[in-house]
Amino acid sequence: MNKLSLIVLGVTLFSLALSQGTETRFFAVGTDGTLECSWDNIDDPDDIELVKWTFKGKRLRGGKRYEESRDGNTHSLKIKNVQKKDRGTYMCIAKYDGDMILSEGRFIVDVDKARLPQSPEPRTVMMSEGGTGSLNCNYKEAKDRYGLKLFWTFNGDRLENGRVHRKSSAQYRSYEDEEGRDWLALSDLDMRAAGQYKCNYRYPDKQVFSMQFNVNVEEIQGPEDVVRDVDVNEDRYTKTLSCDLSGLSDAGIESFRWEKDGEVITNDTDDRFTMFEEGDDGMTKVLEINDLNAEDHTGVYRCIAELEYYPVALRFNLNVEASRKERDFADWSQWSSCDSNNKQYRFRTCIVDGCSDYYGYVYEVDSRSCDEDM
Repeated sequence: MNKLSLIVLGVTLFSLALSQGTETRFFAVGTDGTLECSWDNIDDPDDIELVKWTFKGKRLRGGKRYEESRDGNTHSLKIKNVQKKDRGTYMCIAKYDGDMILSEGRFIVDVDKARLPQSPEPRTVMMSEGGTGSLNCNYKEAKDRYGLKLFWTFNGDRLENGRVHRKSSAQYRSYEDEEGRDWLALSDLDMRAAGQYKCNYRYPDKQVFSMQFNVNVEEIQGPEDVVRDVDVNEDRYTKTLSCDLSGLSDAGIESFRWEKDGEVITNDTDDRFTMFEEGDDGMTKVLEINDLNAEDHTGVYRCIAELEYYPVALRFNLNVEASRKERDFADWSQWSSCDSNNKQYRFRTCIVDGCSDYYGYVYEVDSRSCDEDM
């Protein structure tokens, strides 16, 4: 009797020979399984006139579910989209043009859900704000064998349309390299792109195998504030703080603001504050403080330019000293008589060295309406 070789192609998770000429095979639900019978020592393959395949004693014929093929002395039966109903015994029976009797091949086929491996522990991946990064999963063997469908998720939501999610500016691109590994390339990363990413492989039986990445996005730290210590006396009346941002014009300033002690200065903060711009390009930002008051205006002032990923700031540590006039000037003179304009005047004189340099004057004049003396 001629020797018969039994071969099975497709998803084989275990193989056990029950007896000579009989093989048991496992196919996963939803995959295609192929059984092969090959007769050795036959010189002319055409001497095998016909090979008949049977399942549970009934002959199988080609169609939507079954496909028969031949390669030399090897005859194959392909079972498409294997289901649990395909469990059972399959036979290959050959009709030979000659005196020799060919052995029959016998397969005992078991069908069940695919046996998935255990998912690996999640991997922690560090990336940087404004930068790029990539994740990769190597599941090629199972993907090819089972015809798996891949999809990526972020925090449980399926990635679609090129953006990680609607509140993030981060972009993604998925692709397969020449070695069959699956990649997720991330770009324009921001803090909202941090989270759980998964590559998910869906099996024909609807099971899903996943590998998880915990992505942390490190915030870009901007430069330390440039610091200026500024001392001024209430007697100066006005102090102007300014910062020139022209050096950041190519960096892309997204917004600008003034702050005092961590609070944003607006037009309603203090009517003694005036904010304006100077220069043809408006890149010099000015904060003018009028009617200086030591208690109200001493503090930390910052002019802040917000760039794409971090702020740049110039910090003024402003110390407003109380007025020195009561110490530096003699007492006021008596009010004068009313003049033709119904005005009265009084005078006082600076009595310390350096008055003209500090105040810009030596004599101070005060006036009032004569009606105020009534």
